[in-house]
Amino acid sequence: MNRLVVFTSDGNKAYDEKFHKGINIIRGDNSSGKSTISHFIFYILGGSFTAWTREAKKCSFVYGEVELNGATLTLKREIGDSPQMPMYIYWGNYADAIKVTIEGQWHKFPYKVSDKKSFSNVLFEHLEIPIVVGDSNITMHQLLRLMYVDQESPTNSLFVYEPFDSPLTRQTVSELLLGIYDETLYEDRINKKNSEKKLISLKSEIDAIRSLFDDKRLLNPEYVRILISNAELQKSNIESEIINLKHNNKKVNYTLKTNLSFETINVDALKQREKVNRLKNEINNLSYEITDSEYFLQSLHHKRKSIKNSIATRENLGSYHLDYCPECLSKLNSVHEGSCRLCKQEVDDSFGVTQARRMEQELTFQIRESEKLMEIRRENFLDLTSKYTAEKAKLKETQDKVNFALKDVTSYRDEKIDLLLVRKGEMDGEMSQFLTFLETAEKQALLIVEKDNLDSNIKFLNDSIEAKEKAQLNKKNEIKSKIEVSALNFLKKDFEREDVFKKAANLDINYYDNAIYVDGDVRNFSASSNFYLKIAARFSIFFASLEIESMRYPRFILCDNMEDKGIEKERSQNFQNLIVETANKFQLENYQIIFTTSMISEELKNSSYLVGNHYMIDNKTLKHV
Repeated sequence: MNRLVVFTSDGNKAYDEKFHKGINIIRGDNSSGKSTISHFIFYILGGSFTAWTREAKKCSFVYGEVELNGATLTLKREIGDSPQMPMYIYWGNYADAIKVTIEGQWHKFPYKVSDKKSFSNVLFEHLEIPIVVGDSNITMHQLLRLMYVDQESPTNSLFVYEPFDSPLTRQTVSELLLGIYDETLYEDRINKKNSEKKLISLKSEIDAIRSLFDDKRLLNPEYVRILISNAELQKSNIESEIINLKHNNKKVNYTLKTNLSFETINVDALKQREKVNRLKNEINNLSYEITDSEYFLQSLHHKRKSIKNSIATRENLGSYHLDYCPECLSKLNSVHEGSCRLCKQEVDDSFGVTQARRMEQELTFQIRESEKLMEIRRENFLDLTSKYTAEKAKLKETQDKVNFALKDVTSYRDEKIDLLLVRKGEMDGEMSQFLTFLETAEKQALLIVEKDNLDSNIKFLNDSIEAKEKAQLNKKNEIKSKIEVSALNFLKKDFEREDVFKKAANLDINYYDNAIYVDGDVRNFSASSNFYLKIAARFSIFFASLEIESMRYPRFILCDNMEDKGIEKERSQNFQNLIVETANKFQLENYQIIFTTSMISEELKNSSYLVGNHYMIDNKTLKHV
């Protein structure tokens, strides 16, 4: 980045600063607009960004003069709300670009490849970075996610955060920037991913087809073809028989037992009529039994009522003294106590009542049993009545058939032909069904072949990927070792805040998982220590690229706010000094570091690394907004 210029909507310059090779420090108080400048740099280099501040939204265009492998280009992008704004490129410096009035000297490139190259394609070619096509669609934005340390991303996210992030995209970006990207390996991974996805879909489809058939033989195309062949033969025989019958070439065989259709139906009707009559007789008999039983029950109830009345009468009149005979009205002679005044027999007062009670109990028992029988008879009556109604309806249906058949009596030959035609129609239906089975069986067979091919292809791709990854391993280990040594150096020179940092023996970055492992584990440190670990890892990748020629990392890193997540002033300034100390080991012509801080180190306050003024609330980075 040689120069960054931002214009307001009314054409004034909101920001115009030149950057130099080596270290560039933008310093200022909090809320003075340092992050806004970082966002503009990220954006003009190809990043996708829309979360503009109120002041930034008052700006119209941003220009960036950049140097890519010795070539000077000026980039221009309109500031808008779309995450995929195009880029204008002028091959030359900003001073010349801003004077251009001839149409066609600025070239417009879209965010994504359409009918022309995307601006990422153009910048990749200048940076000699392979263009990755396919699902991952690696853009400048994706590369910048590992070159820009922003404030908005979580501290445990190595890359600039974005939703719906793909592990394969992160892995591809890392391999591109580390210089270990193998296009054939990438294609193998994409093919494997697509093959595995298709395999799952195929298995589901095959299982769904299998679940439709209880007889698994119907999924065998050969078996179904045999069924179709047999059905065709039967159909052919039927057709021949019909033709012969129609041309009287064939004699209809029948015996004395052979009946015409209406005769058969008539026999059925007679049987049904007998059945209906039998039911009707049963209903009538049962109806008589019910009537008798009802009369019997009434008599039982009457007897029980009479006995009750008798008992009550005896209880009320038993002690009444008779002086005259109720028959002849003669005066009765006196008898001794306990004898009947009429018959003179000794009277047992308890005997009559006891007999009456016993008779009452017996009648009650008889009534109960009779009522149960009555209930059964009534249920049977209802069953028989329902059955009678249904059978009577069947009789009517059968009789209608008889009547209809009598109107159109056909010959044995015609009936035979009719039956054969019916059978031929059934055969057509069966064959149609068999053809559907065959279509399904053949489809399943093709799916199985395709599944087997996919299995083989996935196995081949696994072997290919394993072999290519093995070939990458030596180069990868060399880069990993450089990054690890640098990162551990930053951790051990940190302030005494984390024992784990001081004692760490190894550090590994897993780009696929978007994670940093310290001594084999993802540790949960404080927010400030997590941020320190993250910037240590990110700057270590950058510094490794200065030592390893084959790395494609563009030797550029942008870090917004060294004091992010509440990191202490002294700790931040210590890290700033470590960055400068490490960077000074390399030729400044070969790299560029840009970082912002609100707590610049004392050693750097008056250095040549500074860019612009010390920004404050009343002297913000953006003017005229």
